[in-house]
Amino acid sequence: MIRLFFVIILFLIYGNFNIVINDIVVFSLINLAFYTALKEKNIKIIDILIFILSTFVTEVFVGLPILIGIVVLFIPLLLLNYFINNYNFSKFIKSFIIFLLSFIAFFLFDQTIVFRLLNLQYFISILIFTFIFLGLSNYGKE
Repeated sequence: MIRLFFVIILFLIYGNFNIVINDIVVFSLINLAFYTALKEKNIKIIDILIFILSTFVTEVFVGLPILIGIVVLFIPLLLLNYFINNYNFSKFIKSFIIFLLSFIAFFLFDQTIVFRLLNLQYFISILIFTFIFLGLSNYGKE
């Protein structure tokens, strides 16, 4: 339910701020879609719906043909889901794999991301969000 709420919030945020925040929103949507598909062995129907919704919103923002990302990404993600969940990886390694997959997918959607990453403001924003994520994942349950 929280993931569905985040998809709706990110959909509402997109376009209201500068290009850095818009890129972070699209990257977060891709990350949510990949996390939903890779989080556990048995994928439930709500997980599939969240993956479809996240990918659909990303395609609308990026300007891809509708639902092509779902078809292209879902089958390899199911195979990767089997690999990740059947081997004993730590939470950090799983998060790193999802981050790399999301970054590669975002690069395939928009190749100019490399030049924007060299911008200091963009890099600092990503660094701040990374530290917030690490802080919440380590100390969020206390």
